[in-house]
Amino acid sequence: MKPLNTVIGDCLLCTWQPSHGVTWVQTRSSLHARRLSQRRDGRLVMRGVVGGYLRTYEFRHSLRWAGRLISRYLRDETPTNAQENCFALGKAKLSALRGAGQRATRPQCVNKNPPFQP
Repeated sequence: MKPLNTVIGDCLLCTWQPSHGVTWVQTRSSLHARRLSQRRDGRLVMRGVVGGYLRTYEFRHSLRWAGRLISRYLRDETPTNAQENCFALGKAKLSALRGAGQRATRPQCVNKNPPFQP
């Protein structure tokens, strides 16, 4: 068991546990923020505008759960409903939107430290 306020993740998506049974997940990516907002078991607790896009969500889960969630989100960076929407667009239009089938790369973090250190 990790101590409280131990940060897991990077500057794009990270998590920590401010108190037992509560985990906060913070992101600077609008894609991850959309995925987190679609979950029923969480709520938005903080939104930042100055210094770039920033959203923090609260979940009533363990830090281990949040670590698995972050791993899954970083492994598969497609939105929750992306597959359904892709089939509706059609292959030709979808390839044009993707840039001839090339997958978008994840932005590199300039600062390797997490954005929030309690």
